[in-house]
Amino acid sequence: MYYCKHKHRIGLILISFMVGIHIAVRNKGKHHSFGIGARLLDNQINNYLTDQIRKQENWINSSIPTVINSNNIKYIVYDCSKTRPGACGGWADRMSGILSTCIISVLTKQPFLVNFDKPCTLQDYLVPATFEWRYNASIFQRSNTAYHNLIDYRSKKIKSFLTGSQDINIFFSMGVNFIRMNWDFTESFRKRPNIGSEIPWLTKLTYADIYKQMFDMLFKPSPLLDQALKEQYRTRRSRPKIACAHVRVGGNPTIPKDLKRKNKPLEILWQYFDTLNKTEYDLLISSDSEQVKDAGKKRYRGNMIDTVGKIIHIDRRSKTDPNEGFLKMMLDFYTLITCDKLIITNSGFGILTAYVRQTDDGLYCWRGRDLRPCSRYTVHNTFPSEILAPGS
Repeated sequence: MYYCKHKHRIGLILISFMVGIHIAVRNKGKHHSFGIGARLLDNQINNYLTDQIRKQENWINSSIPTVINSNNIKYIVYDCSKTRPGACGGWADRMSGILSTCIISVLTKQPFLVNFDKPCTLQDYLVPATFEWRYNASIFQRSNTAYHNLIDYRSKKIKSFLTGSQDINIFFSMGVNFIRMNWDFTESFRKRPNIGSEIPWLTKLTYADIYKQMFDMLFKPSPLLDQALKEQYRTRRSRPKIACAHVRVGGNPTIPKDLKRKNKPLEILWQYFDTLNKTEYDLLISSDSEQVKDAGKKRYRGNMIDTVGKIIHIDRRSKTDPNEGFLKMMLDFYTLITCDKLIITNSGFGILTAYVRQTDDGLYCWRGRDLRPCSRYTVHNTFPSEILAPGS
């Protein structure tokens, strides 16, 4: 019975993505993403989607073998836990790792779970949205296990399994397969000879829509985060719209081993903020630099708002309480994906917010002295480097 529930949940994963595919196809060439809601579609398209969902559900059910003895179930577990040393990466790195691990679970037909308590327990802030992904330690106690540290270039050893040159089930053959990775391997998965039938949506959806659908399928705010978001809106917002910027600087003294990045001339940001109607817009700067945030607060005293807490990088030691820093990061993330205007810089966190934000309206990319409108569908090309995925 336990496995049957997981079987249905894996079905939900692909069904959700498949609905997203046909919505994206219907709007090909437009810079919009309309979500999963069938209410947005006319009756003809709605009937078509219903038929496609039924076909996909039949395919899913027939492709996953029935397991009578629940002790024989194998699991794929994304791991970012304190029980094992080493890095997990920042928020964007972890979302890329979760995406790739989730795809591995579908390819191997093994239920997908998340074991995440570094530096904080993820489910304190995000809880399951459509299916149960929370890892239970009792699974570890009763099964043979393997831990795969595939962070950064350690992942090279599984490339042939991801692309289909070798059977992926051979590599992930244990009862519980813990996977720590921080890159998006969509392009490797797309090289599989039968990927069109294995996971059809992976060949059709854009990067932006894959991340948007994945995030919404897996996560929703916990009661703690939901209350913090409501409190922030109630106490800090005073205008109908909000313009935001995510400015990654590097070299934060409160974040050990944080490398300094190329300076960004702040006058470029100020020039843009100066053009906005201050009776209409609140302003927010999300940054790893208190100096940048303080400069914004000094220049726009009546409009600049901030999220509560101190800045941390979630994968590096800090003097700040990790729970306080993690909550601030989540408040920043959820605020940025709802901003009416959003400026991003060269960072995985910024790119991820553009993906999940779901619209191109008011999206700007900032490189050096160049600030221009950009698209969530091509933002990873605007900042060409090894962000979210390894270079070619």
